[in-house]
Amino acid sequence: MTRIPRIKTREDVAEGGRGAYDEIKGSRGEVSGPFSVLLNSPEMARRVAHLGAYIRFESSLSADVTELAILTTAREWNCQYEWTYHEPEGRKAGVREEAIIAVRDRRAPSGLTEDEAVVFNYVLETMRNHKVSH
Repeated sequence: MTRIPRIKTREDVAEGGRGAYDEIKGSRGEVSGPFSVLLNSPEMARRVAHLGAYIRFESSLSADVTELAILTTAREWNCQYEWTYHEPEGRKAGVREEAIIAVRDRRAPSGLTEDEAVVFNYVLETMRNHKVSH
């Protein structure tokens, strides 16, 4: 039994929040994953989608760095949905296969280039220590 209902169609969203559904579907191609739950609060879903879009598509980080950071986060949190979605996205963005495998198999930073290790270590320090050492 689901504690929070999943939004499966546009009609599942309260009438005043359907614009958020349309925005998310328009920018991502579909409404899936966490957005199917977040849309129970359309304004929150809209804001999370906007933040995610900024981080993935509008920040100054290159796509391969962004995807490596996402994969590192997904692995650290054991988030299968994010890993499954972003593993092929990482490949498309240019993340080396060796780096994907090292993160997946929890061997990183072994198997990473120096630049990849910087991204990997930054993500882990931020998540584990809530700060970075340098």
